[in-house]
Amino acid sequence: MREQATLRTSGWAKAVVCAVMAVLALVAAPGAAGAADTGRTAVAGGSGARADFSAQARSAGLSGTQADRLQDRVDGYLAKTRGTQIGANKIALDGGVLLLALPGERRARDLDAPNAGFGATAYCAYTYVCAYSGPDFTGDEMILYTCGKLNRIYWTGTGSWINNQRSTLYARFYDQYGNLGWTSPGGYSEDRHAPWGWVWWLSPC
Repeated sequence: MREQATLRTSGWAKAVVCAVMAVLALVAAPGAAGAADTGRTAVAGGSGARADFSAQARSAGLSGTQADRLQDRVDGYLAKTRGTQIGANKIALDGGVLLLALPGERRARDLDAPNAGFGATAYCAYTYVCAYSGPDFTGDEMILYTCGKLNRIYWTGTGSWINNQRSTLYARFYDQYGNLGWTSPGGYSEDRHAPWGWVWWLSPC
C-alpha cells in the first residue's frame, strides 16, 4: 500500500510538473517570438536606414554598384572619424559636416539641399571654413564652423580650402604633434592648391 501510494504520489507529482512546464512554455513562447520579431525588426530597421540612403543615392542618379562604392567610402570615413551617417554621402562630425563627392563627380554636393546640383565654382556658405580633398575645391568636402575645434584631416597630397568667415577670423592648420604650422588670412580667403601632407588638424578659427 505504501509503495502504491508512493507510486501514485510520484506519478501525480510528475504530471503536475509536466503541466506546469507546459504552461510556462506557452507563456514563454510569445515572449520568445516577440524577441525574435524584435530582432527581425531591428535588422529591418538597420537595413531600412541603409535602404533610405540607397534610395537617396539612386535618386541622385547612381547605379547600385556606384551606391555600394559610395557606401564603402562612407564606411571608411566613419571608422576613422567616428561620425554619424546622415545621408548617402553625408557624415555629421563633432564640429562640422563631411560631404563625399559622388562617383563620377568632381565636387561634393549636399543631396539634402533643395537644389542639390552644383555649379562651376565651389560653394562655401558665409561663416564657414571648407576644406577639400582635391585642388580647386574638388573631391570630398569638410564644412567646419566650431572655433577652437581641431578637426582631423585624413587627406594627403594637394587639396584646397576656403575661409568664408569675417575678416577677423583665421583658419589655423596644425601638424601631427598639434603644433600650429600656419594661419590663414582672414575671410574671405582661399587656397586652390594647398598641401595637406603636413596638415593633421584644422581649426576654422
